[in-house]
Amino acid sequence: MSLMRIIALCWLFTAGVTGAQAQDHSKQPPSTPSALEESSEYIELKERVKRMERRIKKMEGQPLGTPGSGITDPTAAFPGTSPSQVPVTASGGRATGSSADSAFSTATGLSRTFNPAISVNGLFQGTYRSRENNNPNAEVKTGLNVQEIELQFSANVDKWLRANIRFTFEDDEFELEEAFVDVLLMNRLALRAGQFYTHFGKHNLLHTHQFPFIDAPLVNQEIFGGEGLLEEGASLSYLVPVPWYSELIFEFLEGGNENIFNAPLNDDFAYLFHTKNLWDLDEDTTLEVGGSYVTGRNGTTGGAEHSQSQAAGANLTVKWKPAQRLRYQTLVWQTEYLGAWQETGPATPDENKGGIYSYLQYQFQERWWLQGRYDYFGLHRSAGINEKHRYSALVGYVPSEFSGLRLQYSFLDDLRDEHQLILQLNFSLGSHPAHLY
Repeated sequence: MSLMRIIALCWLFTAGVTGAQAQDHSKQPPSTPSALEESSEYIELKERVKRMERRIKKMEGQPLGTPGSGITDPTAAFPGTSPSQVPVTASGGRATGSSADSAFSTATGLSRTFNPAISVNGLFQGTYRSRENNNPNAEVKTGLNVQEIELQFSANVDKWLRANIRFTFEDDEFELEEAFVDVLLMNRLALRAGQFYTHFGKHNLLHTHQFPFIDAPLVNQEIFGGEGLLEEGASLSYLVPVPWYSELIFEFLEGGNENIFNAPLNDDFAYLFHTKNLWDLDEDTTLEVGGSYVTGRNGTTGGAEHSQSQAAGANLTVKWKPAQRLRYQTLVWQTEYLGAWQETGPATPDENKGGIYSYLQYQFQERWWLQGRYDYFGLHRSAGINEKHRYSALVGYVPSEFSGLRLQYSFLDDLRDEHQLILQLNFSLGSHPAHLY
């Protein structure tokens, strides 16, 4: 109990006694001390003061938050106090009224204000392949394995910068996946700098545990490799002032991707342009359309002027999510095209390749999903590049936002047919940022 509350109650007690005496003097003969002590008002006030004294002594003898102190929660209200009058209490029972006090641990009394949010994502899987079972060096093998463990740290550095750092454990290797800072330069302009997944298309932005299916689309793997277009550089994004959501992004990149760039000279950079547009078709349905283009030098001819690489993409996503009725039903249709053109020198023909994928996701109950995908790689392909088709079906059971169990079957029509069956367990620990829309 605060000192001000005690003073106020003592004042009320004094005023009550004085008022009672004044009233008795005006209407009755002067009362004797024994008569005053026997009045009901005096007895009630006296008992209240005694109860307060006992409670103050009890609290002074023990620290707040310990059993028997009378208050087991430093944020608990006194009887008769409305919730709106209860102050936010920081470590040690000091109320500051700041929303930052939620970073204090009342259990330990230690501040978490300067600690980043930490999360862990784990992917365990069991795989069956109908071929390559006699090849111990196969990239995807029949058997059980830890697909990936991702460790993420994120926090506001200060009032200008926000940082994200992600490490991955995969195939007995520990490596830095992403490390970047974001800053809002002005109302509609933002900057990102560091190592990050570039804004090329829709799927390239996703981490492995965010994939709609267990594996990446064929065309993404063939053009950018297993890690995708992960680059060091800077990204400048601008929110266009139009009635719908429209974003323009320019990225200045190191150009280190081995599949499409990897030029030998220090000043061989890559440049990326991306646009994203989102419309609300109605209260339940959204439409997203995006386009991407990236260009840079490659090392196929040792850095000659004409050794240029280019890639372009387009994506379309329609999402239906009832706002009021059918709460646990969702339908997503996404299609994306990617193409790449790589100059290889005057003596050899250029290498061109491209493809497309399209999938449907349907949530038919609170925890159940059904999905289907078609992959095609072989658009405007150069000689010597094989055409591929893949058909995938997936059923997912998602008990909560922190875990999921998915079973996927795929049929790959390549030079040789292949059947794949993959069971994946996906789980998250800690404070994990929201996924991309």
